[in-house]
Amino acid sequence: MSVSRMKRLTVFAHKERLDELVRRLIKLRCVEISQHEEHSIEELSLARINCDARRLELESDISDIGRAINLLDPFVKRSKGLFPQKTEVDTEAFVKKGHAERSRRTVKEALSAEDRLNAIKAERAKCEADIAAAEPYVEYDMPLGFSGTDSSDCFLGVLPPATDLDVCGKALYKEGAIAQILRSDKNGIYAVFFCHKSDSAGVSALLSSYGFLRASFAGSEMTATECIGDARKRLKSLSAESETLKARLVELAKRVDALEVLYDMEATELVSVEQKLKLAATDSVAVIKGWIPARREAAVEGFLEGFECAYEISEPEGEEIPPILLENNGFATNFEWVLGMYSYPLYGRFDPTFIMSIFYFIIFGIMFADAGYGIILVLACFGAVKFLHPAEGMQRFLKMFGYCGFSCIIFGVLFGAYFGDLPLAIMRNMMGIPEEQLPNLALMGATGANVALLFDPLQNPMGFLLLSLGVGAVHLIAGMAVQFYVLCKDGHVLDAILDIGAYWLLFGGISLLLFMPSVGLWVTLAAVAVIVLTHGRSEKNIVMKLLKGLLGLYDLINYAADLLSYSRILALGLAAGIIGQVVNILGTMGGATVFGFIALVVAFAVGHLLNLAINVLGTFVHTSRLQYIEFFGKFYEDGGIPFEPAVPSEKFSQEINQ
Repeated sequence: MSVSRMKRLTVFAHKERLDELVRRLIKLRCVEISQHEEHSIEELSLARINCDARRLELESDISDIGRAINLLDPFVKRSKGLFPQKTEVDTEAFVKKGHAERSRRTVKEALSAEDRLNAIKAERAKCEADIAAAEPYVEYDMPLGFSGTDSSDCFLGVLPPATDLDVCGKALYKEGAIAQILRSDKNGIYAVFFCHKSDSAGVSALLSSYGFLRASFAGSEMTATECIGDARKRLKSLSAESETLKARLVELAKRVDALEVLYDMEATELVSVEQKLKLAATDSVAVIKGWIPARREAAVEGFLEGFECAYEISEPEGEEIPPILLENNGFATNFEWVLGMYSYPLYGRFDPTFIMSIFYFIIFGIMFADAGYGIILVLACFGAVKFLHPAEGMQRFLKMFGYCGFSCIIFGVLFGAYFGDLPLAIMRNMMGIPEEQLPNLALMGATGANVALLFDPLQNPMGFLLLSLGVGAVHLIAGMAVQFYVLCKDGHVLDAILDIGAYWLLFGGISLLLFMPSVGLWVTLAAVAVIVLTHGRSEKNIVMKLLKGLLGLYDLINYAADLLSYSRILALGLAAGIIGQVVNILGTMGGATVFGFIALVVAFAVGHLLNLAINVLGTFVHTSRLQYIEFFGKFYEDGGIPFEPAVPSEKFSQEINQ
């Protein structure tokens, strides 16, 4: 409903107590600490507070704690919902009782165990590779690293599986080598070749020509059997060590809740350090500048009065631009994030959230007018808020769609949409009720079966279009009314009358042309005259005044184009209804049979849920667009920077002593 009034906060505190002061300001959750300007630092001979080393240390600690939590979490026997309940904790007691220090030791032990498990994994892979490499040579009773004697050479390795052993053996024999075939499989022919040292070069060249790959067991004094046995022994030892470490991790996992508290403690400390990096100080005094909401002034003063410091709370001065904090009622607050996706208003300007929320509620419901889908939205969104306990931002997101679900129900009943035309489809195809006996409840435009209390958009698209344009006209005029109010509030009453009121007169005249042509004509001509004669009043040259006045009439085309944009309400509404109708035809075409009921369940579970997902997204996008372009375009002054107070980290836990 309005932009909160902000106040400038300036605090001078002893440097040695700065840590405590910043931490306690963070707990207040209503102080945004500003970055000290370079020129201010130079003028006052201040120096920036250097916390870079501490920040890097905290970032490393937080990363380690996060790794430990992720490592231990799979071993925790606890149920976690989509939005887990946060642990309530007294941080001071947590530290005093030694839980924080114990948790730090747990992190180190858990990460050490993880590192050792990774090393074991690598060692196991090496052992398995050693076994795989030695297995083809189990028939070879010499050490695998044996390469020959003083007078002979030994070649141990593998030939390609397609090698002709007869041809190869004869060629090697001519070179003075003898061969022993150890094993043959799809991977190759494993063999060992012996020759005199004088024949070594020729044998080596010949083997290479056949694609021989020499085994790499350099320095090994074990046979293949001994190598395999040793590797298996190591694997057994590694498996036992791995199981011991995993059992220890299961024990450590019982402390995950404490690790999560430690994570938030360290993350909050990082927030504190990041705030101090914005500050400047002399050798003994630190200076804090920031913003607070005016409504929290008493709370901040109450805290600072009990702290040894000097402070001042004042109104913004000169060209200072305070951050923006929106203040709305319980309903409109849930639509603030939609405004934030566009841009916050400038400080001191009009906050359109409340008016926007009303039109958003109405337009969303008309676009996606289906009572069945609306009930699902209401139950899903408010159920998630009730039972899953999401964070505040997610709560607002869910509540907004929950409220829009109520709008879908209202307009769904008016338009007779209950998961498309599901009631009528069941009556026709599964209950066998003749068409002429189906109910007709609509008040407007009904020519057949209809359960709408007002009219069915699929049977009366022209009526739906007129409704869409009518809502659009009210929406546009509301935007103009806001601009009228803003101009009057700023003291530009004449501008409001001539720039906004003249167009209202023109719209009224055009409307009267349909019912009272003669009166409507004079009203329209009077409005045109006012626009032409006054729209260029800022110009000094009379010709330019007239030309700018004539150009002012061009805005009528812009208004008409904006109005036609609301035909997207018709498009989205018909799309959802037609898709639902097609799904119902497919789901009920099997009739009152077992197959028919199965088809109905499948169509409902797949078709309608898909239709719900697609049209919720489409309706959200197009409803937002109508606010951003057509509505905000009439008055909105954007560019505000959101108010972002420093707050404690609450990813896993929540401080009970705020």
